[in-house]
Amino acid sequence: MKVLLVYNLYNPKKPNISGYDMKLRGSFESAFENNPEHSYEVLYFGFEPGFIKDAKTLNEELLKRDFDICVVSEELKFYVYLKTAKKLGKKLFLNIWDIWVAIASDDYVNFRIALKQRRTWGEHINPHSILKLSEYCNLLICGYGIDEILPNVYGIMNTVDTRLYYPKFDTVPEYDISHNGTLYIPERYKYYRMLRKTDLNVSYFGNNSKIKECNGKYLSDEEYSDIFRKSKISLCFTESIFGSKHREKKGRISEIASCGGFMLMTHPEIFNYRGKKLFEEGVHFDSIDLDNCIDKIKYYLENEEKRKTMARAFYERWMETHSPKVYWEKIFEWSK
Repeated sequence: MKVLLVYNLYNPKKPNISGYDMKLRGSFESAFENNPEHSYEVLYFGFEPGFIKDAKTLNEELLKRDFDICVVSEELKFYVYLKTAKKLGKKLFLNIWDIWVAIASDDYVNFRIALKQRRTWGEHINPHSILKLSEYCNLLICGYGIDEILPNVYGIMNTVDTRLYYPKFDTVPEYDISHNGTLYIPERYKYYRMLRKTDLNVSYFGNNSKIKECNGKYLSDEEYSDIFRKSKISLCFTESIFGSKHREKKGRISEIASCGGFMLMTHPEIFNYRGKKLFEEGVHFDSIDLDNCIDKIKYYLENEEKRKTMARAFYERWMETHSPKVYWEKIFEWSK
């Protein structure tokens, strides 16, 4: 299987700092690095020599390259033309990291709204809707649904490079509680202000000059993932920068799970998709809100075996549904 990956190379001057799109490559390598039957090639968006500089060049490259499957993470003004999608058909996957719609409190309603709209979300510009593109090619939608949602539209969480994100269940924890991410979203800051008034030992990692407890340096993938492995409890706040109605469902959840971490998260309803549940509250993770957060943290700090059992179950469930090999084998199957 020959795969073409096309995405924006984040932080080109900091090669050890990867974005979600770069994890596509890492996940493919970790799934098939010793398998000669599978290979890949990467094209980057951007303005460095050899990079794709506009949508026209992107579409020209897609039509002249040889591949079995192509996964494109559209970004900014780099988008796939409808006529290109028609020609490539089910060989083409468009990776939609976020739909950027937060009109309703129900994510499924937001998704249905986004399906028919021109995708001009944030700085992203694509004149074609998800629904129109799905007539010709496949779309991978992060965080909205499980497996097939509609014909050629598939719900899937992001996967990671398991050579970097892996568990060490025998590691002696270094941190009681950690928040591994920048405190720039209102929900995160609310919990920070509440927790700082307690005697709980919370370690913060992320660049925020206004918060003295924050570790302000950029972390490599190795340093970042090691924090999850060395934490008794990893906090995960799911409200996004787009407002309290919008939920983040991609990065940190997979990162905590793949590292064998124990997760306390807000808004557990994000795992419920029309009667299906990706992870079970009380089995794979537990939830928190502003009223019960402190009590739950204290409970799980005191109940080590239960915490460890849930962390391992979380890891095993993630490996079953979203390990790199499972992730890519689903894509191979959907391309048929």
